Amino acid sequence: MDAERRVQRRMQATRERIVRSALALFAKNGIYQTTVEDITEAADVGKGTFYEHFPSKTAIIQHLLHEGFEALLRQCRSEVGSARTTRDRVKRLLRAQLHFFDERGDLLSLFHQVRGLLKLRPGEASILQKEYKRYLRFLAEELGALLEGKRCSEAALTQVACAMAGYVTGYLSYRVITGVNKNTTRDLRVASRIFLEGIERNGWHE
Repeated sequence: MDAERRVQRRMQATRERIVRSALALFAKNGIYQTTVEDITEAADVGKGTFYEHFPSKTAIIQHLLHEGFEALLRQCRSEVGSARTTRDRVKRLLRAQLHFFDERGDLLSLFHQVRGLLKLRPGEASILQKEYKRYLRFLAEELGALLEGKRCSEAALTQVACAMAGYVTGYLSYRVITGVNKNTTRDLRVASRIFLEGIERNGWHE
């Protein structure tokens, strides 16, 4: 039994090393340029070992997306749970995403790149697209609960969820691309206020 547990721990450690190496390479070199061979060399494992854990490069990208979104949703739930007003809860939902991606530039880069991959390689889209749909569904459900009684249709909530997700990642991506010097706290506060004021002008406030 102890021997079996040791084997399982070694396998898990190897899997985690592969995952960490892949994410670091995708963030540094891009998902298009990074090959399975690059990942196995960085993780110091053979290709056979890689394929024992992931059947393809797309599979490890999907794994990273899933785990990344899981971490993001946990942070959002934690932040929203302590709010007392509708406005504060929407603000916390937005700021949780801004802070998460601001701190996790590797995941911001990955999520941004995969959106392009969905367009360029539609054959690989379905397995990756479902992670983005899950994220948007979460935002729509949260907004629906936060804005309860405002008579928002499912379609309207989905549109706001798309706008929120696009605003967060688009704002931070362009800040990275342009190399703008940042004051994180002030910058994110301004970005949040602009989006929230847009919601309020449409009547979604207490």
